[in-house]
Amino acid sequence: MSNIQTWISAAITNQGTCLDGLDGPHVDAKLKLAIRPRILDASQVTSNALVFINRFASKHPTYI
Repeated sequence: MSNIQTWISAAITNQGTCLDGLDGPHVDAKLKLAIRPRILDASQVTSNALVFINRFASKHPTYI
């Protein structure tokens, strides 16, 4: 279970890093407008997945 939590947390971190990269001076504005909402959507889904995994882990400690 801890591996899953680690992987999902890493995915959230990577999504944040990707968003930071979009703020760079050489990123096309149209590209930024097209990609940012998709990354934010993926980040929300990933964050929700981590919540579900954490709740499951707290209620079923034998699976950890």
